[in-house]
Amino acid sequence: MIEYITQKTADKKNAFDLLRLLLAISVLITHALLLGGYKLYDPLHTLSKGQTNLAELGVMGFFTLSGYLISASFERSANPAVFASHRLLRILPAYWVCLVLTAFVFAPIIYSIKDRHVADYFANNSGSAINYVWKNFFLKINQWSIAGVLDFASYKDSLNGSLWSLYPEMQCYCFTLLAGVFGLLKKNSIPYLIISITVFAFFAIGFNFSKGFGPTILLLSPAFKLYISYVAGSLIYVFRDKLIFNKMETIFIAGFSLLLIKFGGFHLLSPLLIALTLINVFQLFSFRLKYDISYGIYIYSFIVEQLLYQIFGNSLPVVAFIGIALVISVILGWASHLLVEKPFINLKKTTDVLLIRSINSNKSK
Repeated sequence: MIEYITQKTADKKNAFDLLRLLLAISVLITHALLLGGYKLYDPLHTLSKGQTNLAELGVMGFFTLSGYLISASFERSANPAVFASHRLLRILPAYWVCLVLTAFVFAPIIYSIKDRHVADYFANNSGSAINYVWKNFFLKINQWSIAGVLDFASYKDSLNGSLWSLYPEMQCYCFTLLAGVFGLLKKNSIPYLIISITVFAFFAIGFNFSKGFGPTILLLSPAFKLYISYVAGSLIYVFRDKLIFNKMETIFIAGFSLLLIKFGGFHLLSPLLIALTLINVFQLFSFRLKYDISYGIYIYSFIVEQLLYQIFGNSLPVVAFIGIALVISVILGWASHLLVEKPFINLKKTTDVLLIRSINSNKSK
């Protein structure tokens, strides 16, 4: 769900590398409070009086940024096949490695900490490690844990809960592909605006007031907010000449968002406000990271925190628990970027040539 694209988007300087990193850390903090058994609310939850929290802001922010950047990516792609290959190469390899490491490294360690034998873990045929990898292989999470691993956990519902959002992320990529093929991201931007306003109306009325208003497939989806956030980011890219603000306009929209967070009303407009605020604030200055570790932090931090709870329980000060989780997740994020993500990002050039040759060959027949 965390997209890396060479930053030429909208021909502006930006600090989206920094934004991705901060969003990943915000998710890590909220999850640490839950998985570490601290029974504390994060600062944003307290400030907003329960309207939102750091994890929700983080995931919605990721979808917002993806909507913005992936729309730009489609415009730069030579054709839809190239666009699709880029998205698959970006998300799947690191996800698959994470699945395998979760099932065959982290989970056995968690299982054995409470004086249980690793051999018993691998002998378990019900909800086994192999099933965990296979059932979740195609992004949709169909098996949330492995039998017995989380028996002593503070949070028992999921072994690596962050991974669930990658499936709706891929669905959003498919939406962009479809919208792009029909020209809605460029030539037919007004129909795209109408579609977006309609979806926002479903969210504002259906999600907040009446579950009977709007398509059930959207209203009952746990990813509805994320879909809206993605559309909001995409819309900002399509209408970037109007929705990319100057410094004073950005200060105003950021201040307006903070007022609603503090005094109420933020939840109703959150996807649009998060999109407008984050994209505009982080396009005011330039900041580049040599290693894009945000995706790795996101997909590994949850299982790292599950492991830390088995080792320490909630005996550590909460700041120490978060700090240790962050350090380990940063190391894993760096390794994921260097050993998995970057090689497949570099592979894009080769696949582009092969795809274009194949398409041109078919056209000439």
